[in-house]
Amino acid sequence: MTTYDYIIVGAGAAGCVLADRLTEDPSVRVLVLEFGGRAGNPLLYIPKGFYFTLQGDRYCYHYPTQPVGPGGRPESWTRGKVGGGSTSVNGMMYIRGARADYDAIVERGNPGWGWQDMLPVFRTMEDHDLGPSASRGAGGPLGVSITAQDDLVCDAILGAGRKMGLRQTADFNEDDDERIGFTPSTIKHGIRVSAASAFLRRAAKRPNLTVLYRTRVGYLRFDGNRVAGVRAKTGPSYQDYTAAREVIVSAGTVESTLLLERSGIGRPETLAAAGVTVRVESPNLGERVIEQRGVSMQVKLKGRIGLTHKLNTVPKQGLQGARYLLTRRGPIATAGYDLVCAGKSSAALDRPDIQGIWLPMALDTRADKMKLAKYSGAMFVGYQVRPTTRSQVHISGSLPENAPVISPRFLETPEDRAATSRILDWGREMVAQSPLADLVEAEDRPGPSVSTPDEVINHAIAGPLGIYHAIGSCAMGPNAEDVVDHRLRVRGVDGLRVIDASVFAEQPAGNTAAPTMALAWRAGDLIREER
Repeated sequence: MTTYDYIIVGAGAAGCVLADRLTEDPSVRVLVLEFGGRAGNPLLYIPKGFYFTLQGDRYCYHYPTQPVGPGGRPESWTRGKVGGGSTSVNGMMYIRGARADYDAIVERGNPGWGWQDMLPVFRTMEDHDLGPSASRGAGGPLGVSITAQDDLVCDAILGAGRKMGLRQTADFNEDDDERIGFTPSTIKHGIRVSAASAFLRRAAKRPNLTVLYRTRVGYLRFDGNRVAGVRAKTGPSYQDYTAAREVIVSAGTVESTLLLERSGIGRPETLAAAGVTVRVESPNLGERVIEQRGVSMQVKLKGRIGLTHKLNTVPKQGLQGARYLLTRRGPIATAGYDLVCAGKSSAALDRPDIQGIWLPMALDTRADKMKLAKYSGAMFVGYQVRPTTRSQVHISGSLPENAPVISPRFLETPEDRAATSRILDWGREMVAQSPLADLVEAEDRPGPSVSTPDEVINHAIAGPLGIYHAIGSCAMGPNAEDVVDHRLRVRGVDGLRVIDASVFAEQPAGNTAAPTMALAWRAGDLIREER
């Protein structure tokens, strides 16, 4: 069969949720097309296993970028290329975003996306191990856990945060003030929960869903001004698939943009340079990308404490692996980043604008490849949660095989520079507080050569430390030049929506996995309303 009611391009955070929501109606036929393979490798489900699955190109794209910063250093943007998308390879942080950020979506002219609209969505999706509350859900498909550790270093970091005035919280998502706690994560019973395992797996049991893996969608197909389907390739040749109702593009901030541009939607000058005929002018497509930029610090600890010495040799990793297989417990069963905190770069702000994550382990910062240090340590990464500097993503040619042109830009606005310049001081202030200070031997990285605001900015740009939370290439808005409207319909054409992180015009504070899954759940309601 090649005709379906809905065709979903991409089985990532959004596509998996949409497949589940739309196939709840047994009369609706849905096709999902995913370029990656099935999420079958057991390593994908071991929480700390993501340090390995992020490497190589089996499960991830590593998009090369244009040179970054004054030094012109090329970087890469890593994204999931497997069922579940980045939710199968990320750090599993389940940070929903600040309430005010959702209300701001409405204030920008997009009704239906405020916090009172989204809170019921989160509560319905969640199966939280803390149980239901006014702000949490239980019994939903998406497992969420707080994997608290009985660990001296974690306890010391929490204590230092409290001394700095951060409130220790059992559930980081319960409010939006300055706070610290163990990281809410998409983990259940010691196993990663991805969008594929939470949503697509149960949808796949329904006869009205078809999923094709290792399938590249080359182009959208048009019938006049309506998108009638897609042209996709599984193996050596292309095949046409028809959508009786809609095509939904959920391929992510990079790939969704490329598919629209290859199909003739976008900025005329960009399309002309790539040899693509313009069908629909969309001047903002690919132009309003926002990505966060991290500032890192690592300290050396006294003695053999924390997680490093439990995992920094092959025999130790084997021992912890055996423990995990038998009990689903231990250091590799915990969150990708064990602790999370939120703070303000200025006391004058009404809500936190920086987020920090802590790991009670250290990396060998001088090694060519990622590996643990030989000494005990702790690692801190901080980043501005709502940056304003915009990057660009565009096609380089008309073929699906052509690499994207990613032009990353960071810390170019006064707001971004002011916030980011404070992050290292914030982390260092925490390190200076007892009981954490009592455990620290020395700062390993970046060291005393990075201290002034300009030095911190240069350290952040030269890092390089991408946070992998790019949004905005297909941003939602009320104006004619905005790519999609408040119902996520692509302007200027019928039968086409974009539903993924690319439609957020600004960052929902923190991380993108939880907001994107909730966005897709809410979009499922909008689509059903229009039938």
